[in-house]
Amino acid sequence: MELFCRELGKGSTTIVIVHGLYGASDNWLSVAAQLEDRFRVLLVDQRNHGQSPHAEEHSYDLMAADLYETIRSKTNEPVVLLGHSMGGKTAMRMALEHPESVQKLIVADIAPKNYGTFANYAETTANHEKILDALLQLKPEEANNRAELEAALKKDFPSRTLRLFLLKNVKRNKAGRYQWQINLPVLRRNLPELMDGFSHLPKPATDHNPEAIFIRGALSPYIKDEDTLVINQFFPGAQLVTVPKAGHWLHAEQPELFLKTLLYYLE
Repeated sequence: MELFCRELGKGSTTIVIVHGLYGASDNWLSVAAQLEDRFRVLLVDQRNHGQSPHAEEHSYDLMAADLYETIRSKTNEPVVLLGHSMGGKTAMRMALEHPESVQKLIVADIAPKNYGTFANYAETTANHEKILDALLQLKPEEANNRAELEAALKKDFPSRTLRLFLLKNVKRNKAGRYQWQINLPVLRRNLPELMDGFSHLPKPATDHNPEAIFIRGALSPYIKDEDTLVINQFFPGAQLVTVPKAGHWLHAEQPELFLKTLLYYLE
C-alpha cells in the first residue's frame, strides 16, 4: 500500500518520519520545518491513520511493507529513518527487512519488545484498551462542535493535552458532519499485534544492519535500562540517548532538546 506522504525540503539526504498510534504526519510538521533547510523530509501517514487508505489488516509486517513501497516510490537512495512509538517499531521492522535501504535508523521512545505482557504493561501503555474503547463509544457524527466531543472524553481522560491529541483524528466530511479519520475498529482488533511485533522474530541473520540510535524521554517508562539487551539483539552497537524532562511525546515536550539531539546524530 502506498501511503499518503508530505514532502518538504530539497537536501541530498532524505529523512523519513513515521508517526505513532493515533498520530498522523502533521504531528511532525514543526520538526520537519526545522530540518527542511538541510534535508529532504518525507512525512508519512501509516495505514488506517491520517489520509492514508484504510484496510482490515494492520500488522508490522504490512506497515513495514507499506513504508518500504512508499519510500521506494520517492527515492532509490538509502534514507535516514525516524520513527516514534508505533512508528518506531514500523521503522525497525523495515530496517531489519531492508537494511540496504536505511542509512541510519533513529527510534524515538520505543523498544523492540512486547508491551502487552504484564511486566512491560507500563502505566502509559496500559491505557490503550481504555482509549480505543472510549473512542469507539464516541459518536462524532452526532456532535455539533468539538467542545461536546472533548467534554464526553473528560471523565475518562483528565489530561486536556491527551484529549485534544486524540480528537485531532476527528475531521469534517463533505456534508459538514464530524467523522473519525482513524480506523478505530481495526486498531482495536489488532491491538495485541501493535503492542508486540517483535517477540516472534529470530535474531537477525546479518550484522550489516544500519547504525541505530534510540532516543528516550527521561520521564517515560517505554525504554528501560535493561531494554538495551533486546535492542542490541536486533541492532548490535545501538546507542541509547536520554532527553531530560521529557515523557513519551519527547519531540513535543522538549522540542529544542529533541531537535538538538537529532541534529547531532544526523550531522
